[in-house]
This record gives sequence, C-alpha cells and structure tokens, in this order.
Amino acid sequence: MENYLYPFFWQHGEDHDVLKKYMEKISGCGMKGVCVEARPHPDFVGDGWWKDMDFILDKAKKLDMKLWILDDSHFPTGYANGRIKSDYPQYLKKYLDMRRYDVQGPLRRARIDFSLLKGRPWDKPDPEQEILKVLLAKRISQRTEKRDPVIAESICDITEQMNRESRLLTLDVPEGAWSIFVVYLTKKGGEQATQDYLNPLVREATEVLIREVYEPHYAHYKEEFGKTIQGFFSDEPRFGNIKGTEGRMGTDMVLPWRDGLEKELGFEEKYLPLLWADAEGLEKDIRFQYMDIVTRLYNENFTQVLGDWCRAHHVWYLGHTIEDNGAHARLGYGTGHYYRGQQGMDFAGIDVIGGQIVPGMNYHHDAFNTGGSNGEFYHYALAKLAASSAHLDPAKKGRAMCEAFGAYGWNEGLKMMKWIADHLLVRGINYLVPHAFDPKKFPDFDCPPHFYAHGHNPQFRYFKVFSDYVNRICQIFRDGKYPSETGLLYPAELEWGGNCMPLEKPCRELTEHQIPYDIVTRDWIMQAEIGDGFFEINGCRMKNLVIPYGEGIPSDIVPMLKKMVEHQVQIYFLDALPDVMLGFSKNQEAFEYVQTHASVIALEQLGETLAEYRKVFFAQVQPDLAVGEYERDGQRYYMIFNENIGKTIRTEISLPHAEHVYRYDAFSGKTYEVSTDPASGKFFLSLEPYESVVLLESEENLPAEAVYFKGADMAADQEKIALPEKWNVQFADSFSWPKFTEKVPVEELCCVQEIAGWEKKAGTLQFSSELKLEYEISAVLDLGEVFETAEVKVNGISAGLRLCRPYRFDLTGLLKKGENQITIEVTNCLGTALRDPISHYLMIEPFGIEGPVVMKKIQK
Repeated sequence: MENYLYPFFWQHGEDHDVLKKYMEKISGCGMKGVCVEARPHPDFVGDGWWKDMDFILDKAKKLDMKLWILDDSHFPTGYANGRIKSDYPQYLKKYLDMRRYDVQGPLRRARIDFSLLKGRPWDKPDPEQEILKVLLAKRISQRTEKRDPVIAESICDITEQMNRESRLLTLDVPEGAWSIFVVYLTKKGGEQATQDYLNPLVREATEVLIREVYEPHYAHYKEEFGKTIQGFFSDEPRFGNIKGTEGRMGTDMVLPWRDGLEKELGFEEKYLPLLWADAEGLEKDIRFQYMDIVTRLYNENFTQVLGDWCRAHHVWYLGHTIEDNGAHARLGYGTGHYYRGQQGMDFAGIDVIGGQIVPGMNYHHDAFNTGGSNGEFYHYALAKLAASSAHLDPAKKGRAMCEAFGAYGWNEGLKMMKWIADHLLVRGINYLVPHAFDPKKFPDFDCPPHFYAHGHNPQFRYFKVFSDYVNRICQIFRDGKYPSETGLLYPAELEWGGNCMPLEKPCRELTEHQIPYDIVTRDWIMQAEIGDGFFEINGCRMKNLVIPYGEGIPSDIVPMLKKMVEHQVQIYFLDALPDVMLGFSKNQEAFEYVQTHASVIALEQLGETLAEYRKVFFAQVQPDLAVGEYERDGQRYYMIFNENIGKTIRTEISLPHAEHVYRYDAFSGKTYEVSTDPASGKFFLSLEPYESVVLLESEENLPAEAVYFKGADMAADQEKIALPEKWNVQFADSFSWPKFTEKVPVEELCCVQEIAGWEKKAGTLQFSSELKLEYEISAVLDLGEVFETAEVKVNGISAGLRLCRPYRFDLTGLLKKGENQITIEVTNCLGTALRDPISHYLMIEPFGIEGPVVMKKIQK
C-alpha cells in the first residue's frame, strides 16, 4: 500500500521538539507524506526557515516520508515572498479599465477633462493611469433599466482629439444620444488581498517567484529533489482583478492586462469598450476573444513556467486554483478556464474546504466560504473537473488531488471526513491533502479542525483507520483506465460569450443515472482523433458528446463537430441549439450542418437517453447512489457510495460481465466472494447512509476470505439476543483515555448531551456490561445510530472500529459460553467543547448511542 495522503503541515517557527512530535504523529497515523506550508513562518527562505526545513527533511527521511512544499510565504501563491512590491514593481498586476460618459448632442466644441479620471476605489485622480483609447459611439435607446447598448458600426476613435498633456478632450457631439468611452491602464481596483502580487500574464514576473522560492530550495536540497522532496504546491493562484466568484465578462470590474495586449487580441482596438458595454451582439465575440487570449497567456506565463522548472529539476508541480460556485470559468478568484489554469501541472487539483460539500446538502446553502455554497456545483461538478483532467491530460498520468477537510470547524469529525472522502474517491480523486496539522499553541482558531491538536483531539487515535482506508481505495483507482464513453463539453467558452447552462446541471443528471463521463474541453476536441463512431483523447475513446446549452459556441470547434457527426459520433445539444458562433473565423456551412444533424434533447432526458452506457444496473432508479468505475490489470472495479445521510438503500444490482464478483472491505483490506444468481448474475446490495462498497469483477477465481454472508445485512428473520438492561457508563477525555474515572449518571445505552453538565463534553464514553450465554454463538451487534466513532470489545478483544454507519460488528469467535464482558466506546469530536467562528455552520451532533441497538444470531 502506497501513500496518497499529504496533509498540510503548518510552520510558524515552532521548537524542534514540537516539530519532531508532529512528524511522528503524522507518520504514525498512516500519512507518509506532508505538504510543508509557511502559515506564515517568520523567516521564510531565511536562516530560520532553513533550520526548520533541515530538521523536517531529516525527520522525513528517518520516517520514510515524502515532502511537498507550498511555494510562497503565504497563500494564495503569487506573492513571491513580498519581493514583487519591494523590488520588482514593474511586474505588479496591471489592469484595463473603462469609464463611460453619456452625452447628448448636438453640441459643438464640447470638452471633458480626463485629468480628473479616478481609479478604483474612487479616491482621487491618478496621473499614472495611461489612457489607451478614447472612443465615441451612438446609443440605441431601448427604454429599459439596463444601460443602453451602442451601435457597433458607429464606434469611432477620437483619441487624437485629446490633449495628451492636459488630458482635455475637445469634440463636436452630433445630434442624438452618444457615449464616450475612455479605456485606460491602471494598477488600482483589483482584489485588495492580492494587490501586491505578480502579474501572471508576464513570464518575467513568474520568474521572480522561481528565483525567490524555488531556486533557494533547490540550492539547499538539490540531492533530495525527486527523492524525499517530490514537488512544489501552488495554493489558489488567481487573476484577482476582483474579489469573489462572480468575475463574469460584462461585469463592472477591471480586467487583467499586460503591456501590448491590445495588439494580441485579434480585433480592432476601437472595440475595447465592448468588454463592458453591449453592441448588437458583437460584444459576445469581443469578450470571447479576450478571455481566450488571457487564459492562454495565464497558462503560458505562469503555470507552464513553474511546471517546466519543476520537471527540469526532477520534481512535480501541483496545486489547485479556486473553482468555487462557478469561478473556475471566470476572472476574479478564478483563472478563467480551469483546465488552462492547470495545464502544465503534474496533478489535477481542486479543494473542498469551508463547508463547500456538506453531506446531504446538494443545494445552495450558507457556509464559511465567500458567497455561501452552491451545493449542486460542489456535489456534481467539482470533483469531476479534476478527475477528467487526470484522465484526459497525458501529463497528469491519472493523478487527481484534492485539498480537503479544512475550515469546517471543530464540528467536523471522522464521520464527516469519511463521507467527504468517499464522495471524492467515487468521482475519481486519488490523492488527498488533509487540512491541516497545526503545531501552533492550542487552541489556534486558524481554519480548524486541526488533526492532532497537541493531543486535544479525542478522535486522533483512530486516524490511522481512516488513513489506511483512503490509501487502500486510492491504490485501487490508480494506474488504470476510467471506462467513459461519454464526453461533456466544458462550457467556459460558452459562458464567456453569453448565457449558458451551468456545468453542474448535466453533471448531476449523468451522476444520478450512474453514467460514466468525462468533461472534455474545446482544446482537447481540437486535438482529438476522430474515427467511425468515436473520438479519442489521450487513449480515452468516447462515442457521444453532450453540449450544455449556450447562446454561442466557439467557431473553431464547429468543423470538428461536423466531422464527428459525419463519422456517426452522436452529439446531443441540451435544451436548444446555439444561435451563433463565437470568434472571428466562422464556417457558416459547417455550423448549419451541425445544427441540422445533431440531436437536441431536454436536460431531464439526458440520463435515460444515455442509459445504454451504464456499467452498473440497479433494479430501480437510484439518484443517491454514486458509482465510480475503473479498469486495471484486466479486472473491473466499482465503488458504490450511498450519499443519502438518512436512508438505507436496498436494491438488486447486476454488473455487465459478472463472471465472479468480490466485495472488498477497504477498512480491513479483506476480500469476500459475492454470491450471485447463476442465471442472471444479479445480487442484492444494501448500503446504509455513509456506507460505500468496492466491488471487483473478474473472469477468474481470486483468493478471498470467504463468501460474503447474508447475515451481515441483519435479515429480519434472524433470532434476536437479549442485551443487558443496565450498563456502567463512564467518560474519559483525550488525555486520560484509556482510563475512565468520571462516572456518567445513567445506566443505559443513550446520548448524554442533554444531561446537566454534559452539554460540552468532548472525549470518549464507555458503556460496559455483562452478557451471560448458555452456549457459544455467532452474532452480529448493530448499534443503530452513534455519535460518532464506535469501538466494540468482547472479553477485552476488539471486534473492530466504525467511523460511521453501519455501526455493525461481527462478534463471531468472541462470544463464549458463560459470562461475557461487552464494552462499547463512543468518541465524539472537539466541536462539542470548543466553539469557533467556523463551526457554527455545521450542526452540533449528539454524543452517545441513539440506537436502536440489536444483537442477532447469524448462520455462516
């Protein structure tokens, strides 16, 4: 079993004894790697940093651990340890901005004084702002609340009528309603948090980051690059021209820029105002062209530069951008295009923090992260962005990483972490960066939970169970092939040019109907091999392409779509055909051919239309069952996860090639043969809330522990065994455990949070009693609902640990004739005792056993 967990290990300049303990705790809990982050270190890339890094590196080698290094003094990446502002101001971010002046003519020799032009924020005139163009355009009166558009053909350049020194414009305004547009360059108006950051459109700016962070690490640790040191991690680099996720084109915001960009855009400079103003539809082409260029430049001058340096020095380049609430296709928090922002990285990357994914909340809900959480996007689109990149980008080699669990608050325990992990794993994520191990003095309210928390986290002793579980599943879903035959067009370009269907809408339909698919980009389609009935990207052969609704579609892929149709690749437009092509090289004949020969279906029809492409078949429609498929070493694997947090799903299931079916228990690492119907190959599947299963389909007999016994599902006709009526209930905190010295004033299996004085307890409840049996039996103990981890011991021997439902324990071989000592230990998380500003976005769960608790005999 290899390691797929690289938790953040924050550095603040702690004593080396503390760092030693933390490295040992991380290694001991089954995570054999760390991502070292200055959070922030007081002497990043200074003597203090190198002393701490020397110590961590030496300790990692002794513990056989690997290191990733976060590539700046704090997040987001792009600060270059403060050197851009102090030493390279020419590489600070630059923006294009526009002011619109509405005027009414006729008026001869009118004047406007642009020396009073103010930037953002609206504080005072800024003489450093360079006026690029002054333009005049005729307005089209529409008598609406929205500002009137202009007539595209009327736009004319009047820059020469402005005195450059005084910035005084003099002109004759013709009769009618007109607008004057001033387009200028500025360093003001962007996101305040990244105002001192490098311009990602300028290669030389990125090279400052390399000189200030990457090269010093190489100089110190050259011999460990590609060995103990595996890579550099960029955290949330962005355009940062506006704060937040709504950086859509046409929004009133400054736009990322670099010197001379006006010459690279592919349209006349007089149309620059249409990046903000409307002009009879021409603005769609202008905005599309701008975004197309600026996202390519971001990739070429930032991501690719860092990636090339890392590969030249034998390490990986990885990390993630901000995808929140659709920002993956926008400016602001985003990089304009998720896949271009990641192109050049060796891993596909995303993050899940701040309550973005909460079990059961596949709808918009309040959360810590900016703007709340669009739960539909996070549940159905986010992980597929990264998984598709891992499958289709040859540089990724199947690697998809997620930074997870951070900033949920202390209310997040192992139960929720397991649900989130399953949600990611079943969608194709196979590396996790848990957030975070924090050696700062406890309690630190910087984005908890913190996993060890200097011993205060009562669940930490069970982290190895969680880590081993994740590592085992990641090991299965690596170095193989995802069997998708459906491509879903990534709609970033569609959004740039107008209204479009959000990505998460078709993602949800495909997920809820268990149809394997990959998100494909316009760039990949342009490079695809097209054959009879298929198109192929990086060895992934697909038979159909789904295109979300958009007003426009990029003109350059239209001939490729025509070729697909001609080769019997089925193309489905959702809800309606696009009205126009986006861009300036338009093939009308090909466009009309595609419109005529492609299919148009309603979004709601998508699942049933593509039902033949399922790999797993259930007796009924099961929207709450997420299915992940994988092919590896000649065998087929299926992960099935019940994402409903309150409903047990029982259904008949069949697999397409069911010669032999095995059930893999990722907690124990054991494999069980599944008994299938000889005629149909079908079998029965029962999954409780939070429960997942890995099935293995093979044409050959494989070694297995035993046939998976039906008794594990607690059939209703099994004989019940009476449990003790009275229990001794005690409590221990994380430091006193395993000694229980505090008595709880109850004598039953119950929850204790409503008992006076027990409302804020965090630790472990121990329920112990004796069970007298007339003879030795095999039995299963089901605790029902528990909050939240549970371990059962019989006569001092552990029957196992459960992080979430089903809290079911096989007691075979443990129960003997006569007296049996039964102990149940239930451990909650710190959120009960330690309140923080983030935790209030999650409910505080009860503490104890809610039940119903049932013990039944089983026949094996």
